[in-house]
Amino acid sequence: MQFVYEIRPFHQGEADSIAHWIQSEDDLWCLTGQRDKSVTALDVAAWPMEANFAFTLRYYGDLIAYGEIVEDDVEGDAEIQRLLVAPDMRGAGHGRAMLDRLCAFLEEARPWPHVWVRAPRTNPAVERCAKSAGFEERPEVSGPRFVWLKKQLRQPAT
Repeated sequence: MQFVYEIRPFHQGEADSIAHWIQSEDDLWCLTGQRDKSVTALDVAAWPMEANFAFTLRYYGDLIAYGEIVEDDVEGDAEIQRLLVAPDMRGAGHGRAMLDRLCAFLEEARPWPHVWVRAPRTNPAVERCAKSAGFEERPEVSGPRFVWLKKQLRQPAT
């Protein structure tokens, strides 16, 4: 079966749908580091202000995933963060599709030689997803709360 995906820049009108995807304490913890606060559409609408780029993924026209890219000029790299897939679409490879498209955007349009993903230890699905997209665990920077994974996008400039 051929999947039909379209990545788009985040639109404020999508914030309400994305806020409803956060259905568990684990979802909340993974996205915010908090367990006692709900996420509203206003919160989701504000997320892109902390990122350089925010995108959504559509599958046959339906909104199914959200993700952000934060660039670090000092370290010379980027991080993909707040990767979130609609609950009824999880476990079917859509998170991997979003990661692949975010990495492709970085390879085509940005100068960074590699990209990072931070996977919460409480959510091993994020780590599995990142590894399936070609990210490798970096134990030297991982800790008790997060596993850091890195993917080489291109050879560093010499």
